Amino acid sequence: MLFPISVPKPNSSEDLVGFIDAGGRVIVPPSYEAGSYFSEGKGAVVCEGGQSGFVDSVGALVIPASFEGLGRFHSGLCSIGGGGAVGFLDHGGKWFIPPKFLIASNFSEGRSFVSLDGETFGFVDLRGEFVIRPEFQKCHAFSQGLAGVCRDEQWGYTDHRGEIRIPHVFEGARIQGFRSGLAGVQIDGRWGFVDYSGNFVIKPVYEDLKSFSEGYAPVRRNRKWGLINLNGTEVLDCRFDELGELDGGLAFAKIDGNAGYVSSSGSWVIQPEFDRCYRFWGSLAVARKGDVYSYIRRNGQVVWTSEPGAIFRSPPIVI
Repeated sequence: MLFPISVPKPNSSEDLVGFIDAGGRVIVPPSYEAGSYFSEGKGAVVCEGGQSGFVDSVGALVIPASFEGLGRFHSGLCSIGGGGAVGFLDHGGKWFIPPKFLIASNFSEGRSFVSLDGETFGFVDLRGEFVIRPEFQKCHAFSQGLAGVCRDEQWGYTDHRGEIRIPHVFEGARIQGFRSGLAGVQIDGRWGFVDYSGNFVIKPVYEDLKSFSEGYAPVRRNRKWGLINLNGTEVLDCRFDELGELDGGLAFAKIDGNAGYVSSSGSWVIQPEFDRCYRFWGSLAVARKGDVYSYIRRNGQVVWTSEPGAIFRSPPIVI
């Protein structure tokens, strides 16, 4: 896996993008207009002229630049633009589903939510055919058999066949996917966790929350973040200004303007010496201090640091 880096273009507000390996060695010198994080062995790049392709782990352009936008492979396919529409690319660089959508998410559990008009969304299967009609305002990717769908400004959950398993009774701009059998939802202005039946297992008493990971979920109360376990017990009191989901036992955290990484007990594993930290993507994470950003290992070792003012691309959201 390679990791995107950037250097400012001389006399320009733009950057050039290249890639380093996990040891911080530059494998692809910054020469692309844009680039994405690696997934399934490939990273998207935008070449001069604005078209995008994909490089492999040694930096070779293995899928020529003939596409539009930055995509990321998931479940063997990549949602990406071509000819003014969006389709799905396979690892060989061929269209698995030809471009015919205005918007299309990556596949998860054999389903992708798509839109033909940018206003209504439904789900297609791996043939590119609608299996859940486009009748929703918003959708969330499938996880553990269910997907969040929004109708009339309220969220519910559908199964793979399009049957509504949890009614549209939840509110807000977003909804959480199921992890560890629970999903975070908002009702009456507060967040809690429901099970597959839509019953609250953890009462909606929080200002905000994130999904469960490694048995714990970040929750916010009184404008501060802490952790709860699957029983809803607060195992880390709400004292952080920011707190991420656990990944390999580490979560980014921020308190009193200083950011680092903590364990599930709240102990600093990587000291809060940064202005902002982000989740790990593989073996490295990005931490920013001032106008430079660095890639760090899980032991806190810095392997690469940007030039001042370089543009940083945050890691993707995990489905």
